Amino acid sequence: MCPKTIFHIDMNAFFASCEQARNPELKQVPLIVGGDPETRRGIVLAASYDAKAYGVKTTMLIHEAMRLCPKGKVIAASHDLYVEMSQKVMSIFDDYTPIKQQVSIDEAFLDMTGTEHLFGEPKVAAKRIQDDILKQLDLPCSVGIANNKLLAKMASEYKKPMGITTLFEEGFRERIWPLEVGELYGIGKKTVPKLMAMGIKTIGDLANAKVNILVDAFGYKTGMYMHESANGIGTDVVDGSMEQPKSIGNEMTYSKDILEMALIREEVLLLADRVGYRLRRKMLSGKTVSVKLKYSDFSVMTRSKTIEAPTHHTEIIYETAMALIRQAWTKKPLRLLGVTVSGFEASDYRQVSLFDMEMTTEKAEVDHMLDEIRNKYGYSSIKRATLLDRKPPK
Repeated sequence: MCPKTIFHIDMNAFFASCEQARNPELKQVPLIVGGDPETRRGIVLAASYDAKAYGVKTTMLIHEAMRLCPKGKVIAASHDLYVEMSQKVMSIFDDYTPIKQQVSIDEAFLDMTGTEHLFGEPKVAAKRIQDDILKQLDLPCSVGIANNKLLAKMASEYKKPMGITTLFEEGFRERIWPLEVGELYGIGKKTVPKLMAMGIKTIGDLANAKVNILVDAFGYKTGMYMHESANGIGTDVVDGSMEQPKSIGNEMTYSKDILEMALIREEVLLLADRVGYRLRRKMLSGKTVSVKLKYSDFSVMTRSKTIEAPTHHTEIIYETAMALIRQAWTKKPLRLLGVTVSGFEASDYRQVSLFDMEMTTEKAEVDHMLDEIRNKYGYSSIKRATLLDRKPPK
């Protein structure tokens, strides 16, 4: 079987680039998106590349960003604009291949296998896609080209903005193995010190480590994944189906009875946080929030509420779920709690402006800040302060 041709396309400084495309005058100054422009409170959601050159980074406090970049301009985020532009970008991808896997609002994998007779060799096709997005939307992007998704993802990080990079297995050792182990996609910040303590400092060290040592230290699944990734082994399956689920939910079963409302609130926040994150990842919002309660006698109670506008925000999900539980809980010992959001409509995510009217900018930014970090370092890489000691639901 011939190797596949996989593209990973990553929009460059997406939120900032969208703002600059809408208002070209913003290209004249270092641009910082996020927080309150008047009070300069809040966090950085995105920064243009000239702002990044001053050391401005995502999730940095606005006042710290302005200290580093005093000539920068701070503007509030326009999430409805970003969703609209994302949909236009994905539409351009559809012109090149029907096999597309969108993995976030600003990136996607494309299976370009066999399209050479239509669009030219991979680098030529990548340049065509890049040019189309720039001409039609005034947005820059970087393209990674490889035979699997792991290498394509790593290749797209090589040059930003407007880079096109190939990374195939035959050149993997020379280009990737000398890099620090933390540069390998999928290796979180918490994992790096553990690997360093084991004498594994580079990706090459990880590739040449004994598998049984990694499995013993990190478990079978994680240990095997790290070893295979360090050797350039990854899946080439681009999941183009993306069938929309009817609901998204999580539940937790407890080994001990839950009797205190304070603990219930903590558990429901944990569940709502996970559900909200999954909704935003899939670009979905729902109007119906449901809760499930299973008591120690194995009886089950469910309650649902349909809210005015579709939501994907953790706090709205949490507050609605807690209102249902306060009404439904009979004070009997609980052994299971569940939170689910359903009632999806076509492109509900585009109605994000409705959510922002319901929530303060600061609360909305918390969701997006957490998402940015989790998308890069994994879901468990950051937690809300009240949930520091809690394990997330699967």
